[in-house]
Amino acid sequence: MRDRNVESSHMIKYNNLFAAIGWVLAFQAIMCMTGCGKFDRSKIKMPEFDFVTTENLHSIAYVDAEHIWVCGNYGTILFSADRGKNWQPQKSGISDFLLCTITFVDRQRGWAGGVGGRVVHTVDGGTTWQEQNTGTDSNILDLFFLDAKKGWAVGEFGTVIHTADGGSTWSEQREPQDTLYNDVFFVDESFGWIVGEFGTILHTTDDGATWTPQECRDIVPQAGAFEWERPLPALYGLYFLDRRRGWIVGMDGVILKTVDGGVNWEKIESGTDKPLYSLAVQGNRGWIVGNKGVYLQSDNGGETWSVRDGLIKTKFWLREVAFNNEQHGLIVGAQGAIARTESGGRAWDLLSGFRYDMEEFGLADF
Repeated sequence: MRDRNVESSHMIKYNNLFAAIGWVLAFQAIMCMTGCGKFDRSKIKMPEFDFVTTENLHSIAYVDAEHIWVCGNYGTILFSADRGKNWQPQKSGISDFLLCTITFVDRQRGWAGGVGGRVVHTVDGGTTWQEQNTGTDSNILDLFFLDAKKGWAVGEFGTVIHTADGGSTWSEQREPQDTLYNDVFFVDESFGWIVGEFGTILHTTDDGATWTPQECRDIVPQAGAFEWERPLPALYGLYFLDRRRGWIVGMDGVILKTVDGGVNWEKIESGTDKPLYSLAVQGNRGWIVGNKGVYLQSDNGGETWSVRDGLIKTKFWLREVAFNNEQHGLIVGAQGAIARTESGGRAWDLLSGFRYDMEEFGLADF
């Protein structure tokens, strides 16, 4: 069973442990090269880093191919107006808190949420952000807005809250419980899903007024005669194309698929046992990201998936992938990682973050 703190760690990173490890290893490599003789700093080529930010990034909001927002640690919000080529910081007003999720419904109106039930809202494209009162102090892990009025937020302790007025007021749609909800997705005003720990899948057909459990029998562990039954794997991300076709990703490389709105869920082969955190599907193409830089792609509409090593040159965790269309996509993750594609994922440019092919380090992993 996955400890709650471990479960939340892929989304709530409070320190720069991996960065520290990287620097220690780099220093050790330099000392090995210089041997026991006198250290001559002039002979050491200092590493050249490309960073938009060094903070962990957790979420992406596309409005169109040009306009993109991302958010992360310490209230970080970054904005690009040129397809992710260049980024400018925006002041969220909560620099002491982690923002786990961000969403926009047009170029002006957006929301970001995170630790302590904090949600901030903008009506001017992020030039200014104002905090909203959500009525909860539980960590918000995901936000989803259908339009400028209707939105949902989910998170720790079974948090499911809803707004019908753009976040001016929020109300509970489900009683709090000891379950962590990681992601929420609606295809229209009525049909939506939530996923979380212990294999949780919830479905609504009435705007969230009621939520009904769904399940995938394929992920139920089969305990042996001398083995304790294990809990179902945590589920982290979901994506639906319409009321019938959808996917879920989670622990242990889990990918689930439905073609009947979740009446039946089927586990499909992923080719990895690493945790998978986020997915997106556009047309016949699909993309999944997860821990240790894992990246999967589908070229047949999500029917099958394959690991594509070496396209995104990082071994840090990748938290979210989002596409505006079949060609333009973005990935964000640990230590300021921002990867961009204009070829439908056939090639990626790591604009920001540590690369494992940095000549200065010569390391295959951090």
